[in-house]
Order: sequence, then C-alpha cells, then structure tokens
Amino acid sequence: MEILTLNYNDSIALSDLVVSLGFFDGVHVAHQTLLNKTLEIAAKSKKKSAMMTFSTHVLSYIQNQEFNHLTNLDEKAKIASKMGFDYLFVFEVTDNLIKLEPEIFISRFLACASIVVVGFDFTFGKHGKGNAELLKSSTLFETIVLDEMMYASEKIGSTRIREALLSGEIELANELLGYRYTISGEVIKGRGRGKYLGFPTANIDYDGYLLPKAGVYVTTTIIDGIEYESMSNVGDNPTFANKFVTFEVNIFKWSHSLYGKTVSIAFEKYLRDEIKYDSTSELVARMHIDEKETLEFFKKKRS
Repeated sequence: MEILTLNYNDSIALSDLVVSLGFFDGVHVAHQTLLNKTLEIAAKSKKKSAMMTFSTHVLSYIQNQEFNHLTNLDEKAKIASKMGFDYLFVFEVTDNLIKLEPEIFISRFLACASIVVVGFDFTFGKHGKGNAELLKSSTLFETIVLDEMMYASEKIGSTRIREALLSGEIELANELLGYRYTISGEVIKGRGRGKYLGFPTANIDYDGYLLPKAGVYVTTTIIDGIEYESMSNVGDNPTFANKFVTFEVNIFKWSHSLYGKTVSIAFEKYLRDEIKYDSTSELVARMHIDEKETLEFFKKKRS
C-alpha cells in the first residue's frame, strides 16, 4: 500500500479509483462495513482502492481543543494495508484546508475517483457545508452512501464508543469496535512502587490516546506479537496521592525489562474503581483479589 500526504493545494495524479472518505477514528464496525464495501466494489470493477482520511480531528483543530484518539494514524495505516487498500491518502489538516469550499475540495481531490463511498453523516469543506448530498450531485464520480448502522437500538459511532470507554463499559466498546480497544505506547520509567508491592508494572506512555475510566482492568499485553495475560491500572494512584494520571500494566509470566520498548495493551474487562486505601497492606490485599479475578477471567476465556 502506498501512503501519500496531501496539503490543501496538492492534486492527485491518479484516476478511476474507488475511494472511501472519512476520519475513521476507531475504525469501528460501521467503518469496517464502509471500507469493505469500497474494497468489494474495487475488486468487482477491477479498479484500485483508496482510503482518504485526515491527519487530525478537524473539529478539534478548529476549536483548538486537544483530541484523544481511539486509533492513531499509524494504526489506521496498518488496518488499511491489512484490509488490502492500494492507497492511503492523508489530508494534512491546516487553516488553508479547512477554509476550502466543498466544491473546490471535490474538484481538487476527488477527480481521481470514479466511485466515492461515504457514510450518511460525513461532512467536509468550509463550515462542514459539504455532505453526502453534495457528493451525489457531482458528475465527476458515482457516490455510494452507506446508511446508519445500529447496535442495541443506538447508532454505532466513535462518540458512543468514547462514552462506553469513559464509563468503564469495555465489553460494549469492544462490541462496537469489532475488536478489543487497544493502546500502544513506549514503556517509560515509573516510580517503581509496583515492584515494591510485589506487582511489578510497566508504565505506558499513552500520549494521544483516550484513556478509559479510572480503575483496574483485565487486559492482554502484546509484546513482539505474542499475547500475555495482564491486569492494568488507569488513574492517579490515590493511595499514594499522585498528581497525574498513569497507565500501568502488570504482565503475568514476564520478568524481563521492557524500558524503551513499544507494547500494546488490549482491554478485556473493567474490574473495579480506583480506591484510596488507608495502608499499603490493604492495597496489596486488594491487588491479590484483582489478580485472582483476572486469572479466573482468562481461565474461563480459554475453556
């Protein structure tokens, strides 16, 4: 798969592509349906396929707000490549790009397409004035619009997944994603308290990701492609009065140093809230219960 980064005044020297267009944060079940539809059309019509996305969340950029993603750009690229796309186009989000009139966006960037596939609620261009109806009115290409997808009578979307993660509803988030919510990051130096307590942890640099609700989780840690059973803590460690949020993972059956290594942590289940204990002995006793419940989870999962 070829990856091309596009600025607001670039053009695409290709033609007759089948293009999917969207931000695709999370690349969830509804996104996967859209992307698979794009690939299916490309295969049937013997055309090249392309996934078009953006370097960052446009609305957050406009509002100058921090955006915590479900999937970063590298992960989107890996997914697109694994699915079988020929091209990934990434629009560099700048003031000039977001000021483009929708008609200019179409003529400049979508003239390479013979078919464009979007979701029913996709918007683009200045003030978000571009939409599926405008795309359908273009004579440059055919537009296919996918309808809203529902799960348990509610829309499948990134916002709903975020709400589920922030309320600790990991199983629901994973159902909507179609895979386990995963954070990848470099193992960085921590305070070493876990080792002192008998539960050595790897401290993960989660920069850019949406962290789930503070608490203790059953997780799977992927190191060099191999999965290890683990439990993780998200929060500010109230027993020790930390002033910042950390993401730590205790990996079972692992005793080697991971400093400087990038690992991935997949969330399986929310165990409990983060609690302030009066003593470290109370905390350790609770951690042993957490470990037991985590091991029981994986035993049941394997059976």
